[in-house]
Amino acid sequence: MRRITLIIIALMLAGLRLSAQGQLAEQLPGTLFAYPMAPDTCSTLEARCNYIITHFWDNYDISKPIKDLETFENTFRDFVDFFRYGHRNVVMSTVRDFVNKAQSNTSNLQRVGEVAERALYGTEAEYWSDEVYVAFAKALASSKKLPKDVRDHYGAQLARINAVQVGATLDFEFIDTDGVKRRLSEFPAKSYLLLFVDDSTDSTIGRLRLSTDVALNALLDSGNSTLVCLSMNKYTSEWATVAAGYANNWIVGCNADLLKQLDLRAFPCCYVLDEQRTIVNKSLSVEGLMSAVNPNYLFD
Repeated sequence: MRRITLIIIALMLAGLRLSAQGQLAEQLPGTLFAYPMAPDTCSTLEARCNYIITHFWDNYDISKPIKDLETFENTFRDFVDFFRYGHRNVVMSTVRDFVNKAQSNTSNLQRVGEVAERALYGTEAEYWSDEVYVAFAKALASSKKLPKDVRDHYGAQLARINAVQVGATLDFEFIDTDGVKRRLSEFPAKSYLLLFVDDSTDSTIGRLRLSTDVALNALLDSGNSTLVCLSMNKYTSEWATVAAGYANNWIVGCNADLLKQLDLRAFPCCYVLDEQRTIVNKSLSVEGLMSAVNPNYLFD
């Protein structure tokens, strides 16, 4: 991201040293090739980035074996970083073209999928985009040339992503700290803040920050929102004893099956739902949730 920031700055400056092919005269360290630079006729940042996105892979043959996966991933991540500043239609058209070309080489397609997962979906991703990632995941899930376990992996991801698109209505079962099976829809609310935690990942700090946040507690106490904390584990008396000590203005429960049903990429993971339990935002960090309920949070 830092490297692309420097390139973006360079895009807006005059006197760039370019090759005859309109690329940066010097290749950045750890990349496959010199990146294209937009002509002066592209007068805005978006137009310049659109040009770079469209022509990024012009001088690279994705049908040939990827010899250096680390360098390929560095280059791919730089490609993805330009998406922040480009037009959606340009990004999606270029991604579909790239995926189509990658499908000509089965081993390359699998490697591209692994890199795309890390760069666009996983915990190492600096840029999360369901729409962009789905274009890659669909190709891998449907490729009959790939092993079944690989297809199933991406197919399961697609199912989880599609189940919880922004705008979808969410409802599910969980077991509360008393061992009673409940449903989210049993708890009418003006809005829902869902906090998903995983016992394999320490969420203590995240829970503490939410339970002590003044703006969030004011929102909960006013009845304008309800926070539901859900642990990704099976019910046990030990869990119930610990969870009973969470904030007393939270609804607390557990359901290990939610890992297979919902798009939960990193823990703690937060969702925001409206009164009809329609997903407004998802895959937020604790910081993202606090910012969503208190716009001044990041500036306090």
